[in-house]
Amino acid sequence: MAQRAHSILAPSSKEWFYCGYATRFLATKAEETTEASEFGSECHLLAEHYIRQSLKLEDYESGNKKTTDEIKSGLKHYSEEMERLANGYANYVISTVDYEAKRTGEQPVVLIEQLLEMDYAPDTHGTLDCGIIAGDTLTIIDNKTGFIKVTPFDETLNELNSQLGIYGLYAYKCYKDFYPIDNIRLVIYQERIHNVSEYSITSEELEKWEKERLIPAVKEALSDDPKANSGVWCRFCPGRNSCRKRAEDTLQAVKEMKKPEFMTDDEIEAILTKLDSIATYIDDIREYCLKKAIEGKKWKGYKIVESVTKRKISDEDVVAKILSDNGYNPFAPKKLMPISELQKMLGKTQFNDLVGGYIIKPKGQAVLAPESDAREEMIINKEMK
Repeated sequence: MAQRAHSILAPSSKEWFYCGYATRFLATKAEETTEASEFGSECHLLAEHYIRQSLKLEDYESGNKKTTDEIKSGLKHYSEEMERLANGYANYVISTVDYEAKRTGEQPVVLIEQLLEMDYAPDTHGTLDCGIIAGDTLTIIDNKTGFIKVTPFDETLNELNSQLGIYGLYAYKCYKDFYPIDNIRLVIYQERIHNVSEYSITSEELEKWEKERLIPAVKEALSDDPKANSGVWCRFCPGRNSCRKRAEDTLQAVKEMKKPEFMTDDEIEAILTKLDSIATYIDDIREYCLKKAIEGKKWKGYKIVESVTKRKISDEDVVAKILSDNGYNPFAPKKLMPISELQKMLGKTQFNDLVGGYIIKPKGQAVLAPESDAREEMIINKEMK
């Protein structure tokens, strides 16, 4: 199926759902492709192939008749891990279809990588990983390949995952006139971290969520003067580094802090919940400033230097043999001693003469540091940019 660009209010972007002002950043966001996103897309493609092959589902839209080997040969990031993730998800879908068939006594309707047109915002759509309609139940399965745990109901925010809610809502809308759907089961499948989470909601409750949460969020996001609101959703917002509201809220949280010994336990607990967002904000700012510096921006009082790295032995077997042949026991007890211990045992001169050629110091990464830092400023080349 040909990929279509996401709209500003795409169901996969939760930023606008909680912060209307995020649309200002989303509107200018360039389409980015990372290795992680490419890996995820390819993993979905391989899993789709396995599911269609096992359930004998035809892909009428693309007419894809490729063999498994042909599919794999076209994957840029194919690996044993991708095979494991794709198989895990495919097996889960297949077993769910089998369970629903036995539960209802009828063959379920199975939707794989189904494009859903959505009318809550202009030119909006999304691709449903898997939908299974059996009796009065619609099961939505969203396959995640990342390391960060995702759930269909966010306990921290105490509400429905907006992406799963939207997929469930529009799959229900698309098929409710053909099938007696009363219950929607939302599932996150995350083989990578062994997370399978589910949440059930009635069609009536989902329509209520649409009126009370989705539509108001869309109206706010599309208004002429949307409000900014910082929170955990800032993590993936393209404006996370330059948003004034996020900066103000973070700095205000820091101002509220006192020395722990002067705070009550309740005050410490209140601050504790804000520490992660403060740390994340600091990391985001550093990452942004480094990226701009590599691109040529000169930050007053700062320079780019190479991060500190530790020495490593390039070939431990060779070093162990050289030292053993020279009458030394380089093991502590069976593993080769750390470099500092070996150097102490041999003395600097003997150490360098015998194994100095096998000691390497990996090149450090570019980091931003004050101009007072003793390290030399790095020369940025085109490859780094």
